[in-house]
Amino acid sequence: MQIETNISGVLPRPQDLIAKTRLLDRGKLTEEEIEPAYIEATKTVILAQQNAKLTQINSGMLKRQDLLRPFSSGIKGCEVGPMARWFNNNTFFKTPLVKDELVWKKSVTLDESYIDLLPDTCWKAVLPAPYTLAVLSHNTYYNDLNEVMLAYAEILNQESLELEAHGFNYFQYSDPALVYDTTKPKNVGYIVDALDILTNGLKTTTCLHTFFGDGTSIINNADDLAVDDIGIDLYETNLKNTEMEHNKNLVLGIIDARNSVIENVDNLTAIVKRIHNINKPLSMTISTNCDMDFLTWDRAEEKMQVLTQVAEKLRGK
Repeated sequence: MQIETNISGVLPRPQDLIAKTRLLDRGKLTEEEIEPAYIEATKTVILAQQNAKLTQINSGMLKRQDLLRPFSSGIKGCEVGPMARWFNNNTFFKTPLVKDELVWKKSVTLDESYIDLLPDTCWKAVLPAPYTLAVLSHNTYYNDLNEVMLAYAEILNQESLELEAHGFNYFQYSDPALVYDTTKPKNVGYIVDALDILTNGLKTTTCLHTFFGDGTSIINNADDLAVDDIGIDLYETNLKNTEMEHNKNLVLGIIDARNSVIENVDNLTAIVKRIHNINKPLSMTISTNCDMDFLTWDRAEEKMQVLTQVAEKLRGK
């Protein structure tokens, strides 16, 4: 069985960095003085991913305040707005305020990536998907949600092409809003169009990763989506309805990043085998269901090791 491994998003900050950021917040350190702490913490989270033998590695994105912030603070026509609850979690994000035409000038995520620290392997970038970015924004410029979503898709395409030019070769587009509220009407045609725009010209592997909701509908309609991989949150998705009739690669969020309890390796291995036998995807990636920054760093390291142990059992090692 071909199995790859990665972390689906941001990693938690190690304790030393948390202590330094608290000093920064109290005005006892400057941005220049804290920079070495960010570099050392980034080295720590990269090394942990290497030790866990993950197939794709990200920088941890330890500077990122929330998934949307690089775009609300770095894109012309958009501003950082008020704080809002991040779905049904006890965490928050700043609402992007779309006040004018969205214009991409330069990369808004490259500076946080510390690409000079990334090893010579598959580099993974994590960006918001157009639908989630549009739904969570407050728009006063474009005519409707669909129009702002297509505008964001253009922005994300330019951002992705820039990151690809710097060496990133796996792109995850996080789309929790797509599955979080299944009663909310969605214009599927515009979502398909947005992903067409987003991935236009990209030569690297792309993934639409959903979480905080049941990914069944995404799996069952994956043929229409211009991405290579489809990611689902196994703690929210009904396993009885995961039969696929397409050739997408499947990314399974088997590690619960919202729960500190350490998973049982044998149980997870059995679940993945069952899904593989039903769906028979070309390849499978096992991952976390969502970003790991809900956890402490120590717990995140433990869960990465569980991910590795499941992968090794599946590969027959």
